[in-house]
Amino acid sequence: MPRRPDWMASMFSRLPYQASPANRHHGASGYRNLYPFTLPSLGSLLYWKLSALWRQSPDHRPEMIPVCSGDAPALRANQQRASVTWLGHASSFIQLAGLNILIDPVLSPRVSPFRHLGPKRQVALPLDLPDLPRIDLVLLTHLHYDHLDFPTLQRLAAQEGEAPDVIVPLGMSRAVRAAGIPAAKITELDWWQACGHGSVQILLTPAHHWSNRGPWGDMNQALWGGFLLEGAGLKVWFPGDTGYRAELFHEIGLHIGPVDFALLPIGAYEPRKIMRAQHVNPEEAVRIFKHVAARKAWAVHWGTFILTDEPIQQPMAELAMALREQDVSATDFMLPAIGETIWLSH
Repeated sequence: MPRRPDWMASMFSRLPYQASPANRHHGASGYRNLYPFTLPSLGSLLYWKLSALWRQSPDHRPEMIPVCSGDAPALRANQQRASVTWLGHASSFIQLAGLNILIDPVLSPRVSPFRHLGPKRQVALPLDLPDLPRIDLVLLTHLHYDHLDFPTLQRLAAQEGEAPDVIVPLGMSRAVRAAGIPAAKITELDWWQACGHGSVQILLTPAHHWSNRGPWGDMNQALWGGFLLEGAGLKVWFPGDTGYRAELFHEIGLHIGPVDFALLPIGAYEPRKIMRAQHVNPEEAVRIFKHVAARKAWAVHWGTFILTDEPIQQPMAELAMALREQDVSATDFMLPAIGETIWLSH
């Protein structure tokens, strides 16, 4: 029997949107950004997709993407050292203050509601759930399929012992429950709200983006955002999917900076007419690095799935150019290999 698209499960369990009028990002019918935001029109989206029939195809070279096998034994044996491991695209495994944390884990072959359709993984998955220690906490930034993956959540729900705790922006619990995570394990946060898990504090930061899961009816009914993790004397931040607004990141920097380690998105940005509002490019990612006064950063959200028009390897060259132009060292804003681990210190 064909698998039912997971957007159906999350839609059927949808709770009514409830606004808090005191918050300016709570609109009358859904959440909204703090600054003007316009998605491309249906006509421009259709033209973009149809023009692929006569445009020259991008020269995707996935063999150029740096990949390593990962150090599973070291990660499983680790009890206290802080580490970050990039699993590809937006998925990262973080060890902080004795906790094992996954951010936006997408470990499936495709990012799609369908098993045999949709963007396919272009490089091998370096580490899978059995390679990692038991997961204590999962952080999900928003509903889009390249950040919230039902099959991965279902596997986490069935992990030995019990399901991990899951922290999400407002309105996302319906989809997480539909993936098999018990309601008692889910915490929802609004922008600038925080919660504790063990010795780690988790803060939801604003982002300039949007949200949906199904083809209709749930546009911006769930919030989106990024996460700041504080523990063991370190601050680790992932902004989530976001377009660039200088005012927004200046404000975030005032609240959370300086950051010890940032995971900054650099991919899925072309054509700019379509993607500018919702995804930063490498040049804008370097600006964000400066806004939050990051001590070190890794470039993520690239090199794994073909979602947009830039060749899959192009963000590497554009990041190198942006670093030179903005006088930031490549040893501070680094380009990791998929599967690579960095061990953090104060």
